Amino acid sequence: MFDDAVEYVDTGFRTNWDNYFRVYKGQRVIRQYEGISDPVIRESHTIIETLVANIAGGTPKFHFVKTNEEQTDDTDVLNGMLDYYMTVNQMGLKNQEWVRDMLLYGTGILHVTWREGKPFIENIPLRDFFVDPLSTGLTQTTNPARYAGYRYFVDKEVLRREMIYDPEQDKMVPRYKNLDKIGFDKESKSGGAGNGDKAAPDKAFKDMFNGSTLGDQAVERQVAVIKLYDLMTGRLVEIGNRKEFIYNEPTWCQREEMEEEVEVEVDGQTVTTKRKLNEIKPFLPFAVLRDYVDTSLFYGEGEMAIIMGDAELLNDFEAMDVDNNAYQNTPMYQIDPQFADLAPEIETIPGAVYPIPKGAISPLERPQLSQDLDNKKERIAARMRRATAADDAVQGVSQSSSRTTATEVSTQLAQAQNRFSTKLSNLESEGYAQLGSIIVKLIQIFVTRTTAIRIVGPKGVAFRDFDPWEFNGDWEPHVELDTTIKMKQMEVGQKQNQIFEILTNDPQGIFDPVEIKRFMVQTINPDITDEKFNKMLAPPAAPNEDSNDKDYLQVSYKDLEPWGRYQAQIDLGWDPDPSLKGDMQNRMLQQANDGADLMDPATRGDGSVVPGMENLIAPPAPTPATRPAGMAPSMA
Repeated sequence: MFDDAVEYVDTGFRTNWDNYFRVYKGQRVIRQYEGISDPVIRESHTIIETLVANIAGGTPKFHFVKTNEEQTDDTDVLNGMLDYYMTVNQMGLKNQEWVRDMLLYGTGILHVTWREGKPFIENIPLRDFFVDPLSTGLTQTTNPARYAGYRYFVDKEVLRREMIYDPEQDKMVPRYKNLDKIGFDKESKSGGAGNGDKAAPDKAFKDMFNGSTLGDQAVERQVAVIKLYDLMTGRLVEIGNRKEFIYNEPTWCQREEMEEEVEVEVDGQTVTTKRKLNEIKPFLPFAVLRDYVDTSLFYGEGEMAIIMGDAELLNDFEAMDVDNNAYQNTPMYQIDPQFADLAPEIETIPGAVYPIPKGAISPLERPQLSQDLDNKKERIAARMRRATAADDAVQGVSQSSSRTTATEVSTQLAQAQNRFSTKLSNLESEGYAQLGSIIVKLIQIFVTRTTAIRIVGPKGVAFRDFDPWEFNGDWEPHVELDTTIKMKQMEVGQKQNQIFEILTNDPQGIFDPVEIKRFMVQTINPDITDEKFNKMLAPPAAPNEDSNDKDYLQVSYKDLEPWGRYQAQIDLGWDPDPSLKGDMQNRMLQQANDGADLMDPATRGDGSVVPGMENLIAPPAPTPATRPAGMAPSMA
């Protein structure tokens, strides 16, 4: 079974995986331009690490939903246990390795076991992992894997000292057997798998890549172990140096149906009944994270499969650019054949003097390469980032306003977020959901009685009772990566900012400014109670004693004119006195009469003549003219 799985990988996948790793580490694998220089641009490394930071920047958060009515609704205990197990397993670091393997090779592997009373999660290198070659997925697929496992190297003395509890003998016994029969691992020097260097384990391959090897004594004590979980037989086997079974027992990844008698009260009477813990069928304790999934294949395809060709083409153009600069700055020369014996002594040295006539040496003409190499390299790098959604907007590189508008930047960011949302949703639905399901099954297998569980929450450490009978059966895991949580927080924050802006910019003034500030503060930090907020309010200002003298004119009611008394009664809520309207009318008539008097000063308002003004109204007739005395009459 192991040989079949390894041969399947060796014939189609392992060479590609090795090339992906080499390109990621800055080695050339596809060279189309053979030049003098050999530069390497680590753009693929930048892209992979950018994606790792965006996907695995934090610890995944689990919450579970029950699948039948008998299960408890209080899932806080289960959710808290998963959060605690992620913390003690340093899942922040292991998550990055898991995602990095997925991006590099297309598939990342986690192995989950139970150690020291809690789950133990470990990364399995893809080169060391093997699986049923006929399978198309681990679970939830047309042809799920029938077996899977991995190989590892370990010191023989470590295996001798490992103990396990034997319930039949009621004591601790050695876990591994037949260690004396496996002998010296001669094949470990050439790979340890019996299939040549091509099938070398991950550590041997990477040690060789870094130019490091194990010492002879370490090799002599080293044991190559194949660990295999077989669902068909329900057993876990470990084989040392491909010679002997050092462990061959029923797999721990299962549980038989359990029942116990309990007493319950029915209609005031105590009745004895039985309750059961469901059977857990054998399962594979591996969580597989795949990048681009092909429904016909188990192994996925990673980002390096997409960008490796462009990465090598980028290196070719960089080599051309460096060679071009070298040719221009340090040109080659041709010399007159009669001075050929001096050629070895002639070098491009400032201030050098050579005993040859003028014109005996001249630079060798060489056409200059295109100056468009920088643009080509930039286009290739941009194409690599677009292909993986690790473009400038995602990496946080500022955009030039002269080249890219704010709308284009927003569009690019929205598109990148949509691509990442889709990728994250796929990862959460497959690999992370498998991890949550495996851990829940381990809890159901190994925690079979009510146990106090330590839960680390935002308010510190608390202890809650975990009753396995309440958490029986299947649970539906829902997982959110830290990136998904932050994206949701950003969406909520944007909506809150819009609400704050609407409340703050209130043109009609219908909202209380103090209550607006209270709402904003308590939304951002719910721990700010009304009492704490009220303590931050400024005390009311003391009234100004001179404000009445400056702002109001105090007048006695009796001194008011009829119109003023009429308005005062309305302001007090009274029905005004009707006589005040008559007084106002009389005063208006009086004002009219006074105006008429001013227009005709000889008469009063009632038409009577002002005494002494009679001549102005009816002036006397004029006296006829008389001839002065002594004037003779006219002859006419």
